[in-house]
Amino acid sequence: MKISTNIFSRLALVAIACTLIASTPINAAEVKTNPGGSDSTGAARLIVNRSANFGFDESINLFVDGTKVAVLGYDETYNAPLPTGKHVLFISTTPETFPEGAPKPLAITAEPGKTYTFTAFWPDPERSGLIEN
Repeated sequence: MKISTNIFSRLALVAIACTLIASTPINAAEVKTNPGGSDSTGAARLIVNRSANFGFDESINLFVDGTKVAVLGYDETYNAPLPTGKHVLFISTTPETFPEGAPKPLAITAEPGKTYTFTAFWPDPERSGLIEN
């Protein structure tokens, strides 16, 4: 009985640590913008919102051009500059809820000063995805 309590305590501690790490927001570098919303450096802006009904247990891993740029927890948003040119956006979930329903990558061509806003949602029960707002 003592061994199972010890194992359970350690597993609970690991779960709490993982939750704290996963819920730590990633703050994007701030860029001065004019009132029209365009970037003073000529870059575009990428905003990814998490839909209200995405779920409490999953976090969203946001990838731009194959690089993870953020982990979005409940009620979090990604808002950062995006270099102009062609990019591929992709999301996955943690935990990987439905591995057979892989999200589809989304290709965009960013133009200077333009803002691209997307929402992460569940287009069907087996796969998460991004929709442009």
